[in-house]
Amino acid sequence: RPTGLNPQLKTFQAVFRVTDESTRRWLEEFLSWHGGYRAFLWRPPKHNRTVRVVCREWSVTDNARYSDFSCTIEQVVN
Repeated sequence: RPTGLNPQLKTFQAVFRVTDESTRRWLEEFLSWHGGYRAFLWRPPKHNRTVRVVCREWSVTDNARYSDFSCTIEQVVN
């Protein structure tokens, strides 16, 4: 049985692949600026609406032609 005020909030594991350095820098700055506590709107794959989320954890794997950002994205309420 769910407990708490918001038992149906979701957590997503997402990987964002970027292929150019300017996008890589932008995404790194975006995640850093939000600092794991500032919420932003995001539309999960296969969903038809945006949700308010935070990204408290992420890692970057650099390859020769792209960088993968592995993110744990958590839905939050206002």
